[in-house]
Amino acid sequence: MANSKIYLGNLGKSTTPEMLTEHFSQYGEIAEVMLPLDNATGENKGYGFINFSEEASAKSALVDDGKTVFDEVIVVQIATEKRRGKKK
Repeated sequence: MANSKIYLGNLGKSTTPEMLTEHFSQYGEIAEVMLPLDNATGENKGYGFINFSEEASAKSALVDDGKTVFDEVIVVQIATEKRRGKKK
């Protein structure tokens, strides 16, 4: 299964979906940007996800891992599906 989704970590609280789209569109067409917000503060939680239209675009974006983007050293990884269920 192709994985065209990346995980972004260590994002600043002022980072917006528009900022992410503008920066990461250099790697390819973006299908969706997800930036979860804290219900209490309305600020982003410091992480997000980007779905690219192509797997190659997601792999290209990995070059930003450990680089300073939006004044923060960010984490960029291929997203993995979180397994949900009961712990044994």
